Amino acid sequence: MKQQKTNGNQTPLPSGGAGGGFKLSANFSLAEMVATSHGKLQDIPTGEVVFNLTILCARVLQPLRDTLGAPVYINSGYRSKKLNAKVGGVPNSRHLLGKAADIHCDNMAYAKVVFDILKQNKYVHKVLIESPTPTLPKGGGRTVWVHVQM
Repeated sequence: MKQQKTNGNQTPLPSGGAGGGFKLSANFSLAEMVATSHGKLQDIPTGEVVFNLTILCARVLQPLRDTLGAPVYINSGYRSKKLNAKVGGVPNSRHLLGKAADIHCDNMAYAKVVFDILKQNKYVHKVLIESPTPTLPKGGGRTVWVHVQM
């Protein structure tokens, strides 16, 4: 019999690895909310984290996508403690709880649109436009993302 993956509370996870095709909302899956290029540093989220990610998707990310009428791409959702440390996240990051996401934006103009929409959402605790470089050329041109947390 094939062993089923479980989270820290020994609750079986949906098929497909760390969430596979398990949908958290109409357009967001558990797999994309836990995805990372640092595979061995990520762990299987607890039931509480999956619950938080579901709320984040339902109350924040799905309404954003519906308002934009276009896909929303997540750079980072849930992070394990090891992954958070590796990417330079703060020790009390809401990513650790499944209550934050970083949204990929092609340019600063798009980031401002995403920012303005999220600022109007009553469930949003904090929203920031971030970039690894201190200044962006006018109109974008470099990596930029919007950090949103509940």
